[in-house]
Amino acid sequence: MMTFWIVLLFVLAMIVGNLMWLRPSPRERAFAAQREHAKAAGFTVQLRQAPEWLELPVGERMVGHYQLMRPMSGARLGRWRWHGGLGNWQPVGNPDGWLSPAPWPTPAPAGWLGVETSPNGVVVYWREDGRRESVDLMLSILQEPAA
Repeated sequence: MMTFWIVLLFVLAMIVGNLMWLRPSPRERAFAAQREHAKAAGFTVQLRQAPEWLELPVGERMVGHYQLMRPMSGARLGRWRWHGGLGNWQPVGNPDGWLSPAPWPTPAPAGWLGVETSPNGVVVYWREDGRRESVDLMLSILQEPAA
């Protein structure tokens, strides 16, 4: 009879252990909460492959794609890539962008990889950090008037 209880406990432990693997980790729950906060702030949130113009190495191309539909000024239009080694924003496909100061804060906020703006909206490509404050910072930067 004792063997039956030992086997039963072992089988139950295996079932419970496998069910625990199905739970999201605290990190995944923080990312989900951050994405929900961003959606409530008006962003369209997706996790997708980064565009080629960001020039990310293979294996590091999945990034957060946060889109905000909001009119943008002429100084901010275009594609901007953060170059961490040089510590500056680089205009992509717009040589005239080098003639004026970058419209984004330098150094870039943590995790920001690039910004793509059009007259009716903006997309921020970045590595999510699971903090709601980062979304609030992003929203405040995108709402500031161009310098």
